Amino acid sequence: MVKIARFHQFGDPDVLQFDELPLNDPGEGEVRVRVSAMSLNRADLLWMENNYVETPELPSKLGYEIAGTVEAIGSKVTELVIGDRVSSIPAFSISDYGNFGETAILPARGLMKTPDNFSFAEGSSFAFSYFTGYFALLELGQLQAYQTVLITAGTSTTGLAAIAIAKKIGAKIIATTRTSKKRQILLDAGADYVVATEEEDLASRVMEITNGHGADVIYDAVAGALSEQLSQAVAIRGHWIVYGILDMENIGSFPWMTAFIRSFRFHIYKVFDFTGNRHLGLPADEAAFNRAKQFIAAGLAEGSFPVIIDREFQGLENLVDAMKYMASNQASGKIVITV
Repeated sequence: MVKIARFHQFGDPDVLQFDELPLNDPGEGEVRVRVSAMSLNRADLLWMENNYVETPELPSKLGYEIAGTVEAIGSKVTELVIGDRVSSIPAFSISDYGNFGETAILPARGLMKTPDNFSFAEGSSFAFSYFTGYFALLELGQLQAYQTVLITAGTSTTGLAAIAIAKKIGAKIIATTRTSKKRQILLDAGADYVVATEEEDLASRVMEITNGHGADVIYDAVAGALSEQLSQAVAIRGHWIVYGILDMENIGSFPWMTAFIRSFRFHIYKVFDFTGNRHLGLPADEAAFNRAKQFIAAGLAEGSFPVIIDREFQGLENLVDAMKYMASNQASGKIVITV
């Protein structure tokens, strides 16, 4: 028997419980991992609340990101062997594979080898943010070294990863934060400019920085009340990519007229648009997926893609406290639970 985190009703982190379940063998194309660390994503909270892009079937497992050691492999798995240190990557449906527990069974395509110099905590903390950023910036936005990218919610884990990706290719980076308190964090992470959206006019500042051109790519997790300013800050025929809606309370009318005038490309995007998700009817783009794995593995190996851990909790039993900490919005980096 193994201990697995599950919820039997929808709600906040207090609905989590730890169930003793049989130790199952992996099926065809699957791998069983002995989990050593797991990290949290906003999607984990949304999943428990039944506010995610998929609908949980109760009782439900949860959790995307883990790192650990391969302890069993199913048939037709050739790229991994028992004893390999591995990290999960967002290439599976949470409805099929929830990972938080002492062990996890995953499809082999949803794993990559953990960099040799990474701890398990670091190994559990890079995948979602870097894969999400790679597809948006380089596949959808086609960001180039001579261009400017505007990254909202810059101190989020996805924001910090996007800064690292843009820095690696040599683009000019403008990052946003609500107030100036976190300005230095963003500058230290590699942003060239920081705009505090509650203290400055975002569109005017972006136009000033870019000499009236605007941002070639906007990587946006906020939407909501920022939408009008973002529509004015994007370059003509630029890309505005929305991958999250943190400002759910202020979803209003879309800036249609500005869109017509500036002819920007507007994308609603999630990582599964490229890695695939059968429950959402999304086929994988295997060529883009392979390019992402190569790009991210190289960046991790050479040290250009930092993994920033805000806080580490010890023991599976502290998962509830860790999720409450994430819900408090205090973190500037990943929240990790080691097992």
